[in-house]
Amino acid sequence: MKKTILTVFAGLTLTVTYGQNLWKATSSKTLFFSEAPLENIEAVNKKSQGLINTETKQIAIIIPIIEFKFEKPLMEEHFNENYMETSKYKTASFQGKIISDIDFSKNGEYEATAEGALTIHGVKKEQKIKGTITVKENEIVLVSNFTVALEDHEIEIPKMVIENLAEVIAVDVTMTFEPK
Repeated sequence: MKKTILTVFAGLTLTVTYGQNLWKATSSKTLFFSEAPLENIEAVNKKSQGLINTETKQIAIIIPIIEFKFEKPLMEEHFNENYMETSKYKTASFQGKIISDIDFSKNGEYEATAEGALTIHGVKKEQKIKGTITVKENEIVLVSNFTVALEDHEIEIPKMVIENLAEVIAVDVTMTFEPK
């Protein structure tokens, strides 16, 4: 896990000049929701990490999978052991570039799109992820809502629980960044 985090963050950090354009996540909330015929499943993770380089518009986010918390302990156990295999795939990540025109020196709310590699369950897939970025005095707030198809990341659902888990999961991410 440390190797993955260091690799992603090293790539982003190397492009920073004197560190003045680097913003680090100080708080995060990643929520996923599965709506299925027999039951809805929801989990939240408040341990994600992220960096934004406001000069190059590079962004990197790391989500420790084992930190997702569920209402029912058995759901959490099945999620970690049977589906996400957290003993092998400890993190999910997004590493890419914000391609929208955002003036990070000017307060305001901006529609944002980032292109890059979303890696979940060890499978990397190129994605365009949309959201909003709000720039305030000493704070950048990123909000994004997107979906993830389990088959895109080779996450298998046993046939006997297909009614319990959606094949496409809704993901909501909110992160607050401050200058590093």
